[in-house]
Amino acid sequence: MGITAIVLIVTGVTRAFGGFEKGGSYCSYSYYLHEPLFHLKMTALLVILLIEVTPALALIRWRAALAQGSAIDLTRAKRFAWLSDLETGLVMIVIVTVISASGMARGV
Repeated sequence: MGITAIVLIVTGVTRAFGGFEKGGSYCSYSYYLHEPLFHLKMTALLVILLIEVTPALALIRWRAALAQGSAIDLTRAKRFAWLSDLETGLVMIVIVTVISASGMARGV
């Protein structure tokens, strides 16, 4: 999953600022950096990534503990479930901004 996220981020940055979209690199910078929906989407994605760090590290530790035959610490499982719900809400915001941006780019 982490590799997929890296590929998507690199591809998106390349499309947005590599001169492939909106007629050239200068125009791309101007278009995207002055668009509030772009900032909302990027902020939501950054928050999602930051929220995901703690649960991901815990899952890595849990897998290592299970591999060694140790018991896993489930005391933070409820917190992780709550963080997952928060991430889902943020993903919905990102989806809405992507749909809105697509419509906006087409003059809707």
